[in-house]
Amino acid sequence: MVWRAYYLIKKDNYLKISTLLICIFSVFAIILNFEGSNCIVQINSSPLFSNSSNEDSEVGNNSDLMSQGVGVQKQQLQGGQQQDANTQSQEALIQQSYELRKYCFLVTNMYVYSLFGVIIGFIILVLWYMRYKKIWSGKKNGPNN
Repeated sequence: MVWRAYYLIKKDNYLKISTLLICIFSVFAIILNFEGSNCIVQINSSPLFSNSSNEDSEVGNNSDLMSQGVGVQKQQLQGGQQQDANTQSQEALIQQSYELRKYCFLVTNMYVYSLFGVIIGFIILVLWYMRYKKIWSGKKNGPNN
């Protein structure tokens, strides 16, 4: 009886590996699930297209001013600078959105792979149980001479 407990605890690598896989990848899955939900919230609250209506009104105001005459060139330069600033901020928002989506894609893939790790751990645990059952039942039901 003592050797069976020793075999179960010390020598059985199936049980050790399956328990380790299930524990580690479960923790990863929980952490990545929270990170993925935060990532989705950040993508949904991204202000990517909120400045487009402001740019249209400024362009309309600038075209009206150009038809007036003398002070138009100064105002046109200021409007052009504002459009350049708006264009640069829009490009920065697009780049930030791209980086955020790339990060979210990575987090989602890592979450799926951590779930695969948990499933593989359970498969190894089932293999251990079948082997354990075979060893213990074979010793008890062996032929008695």
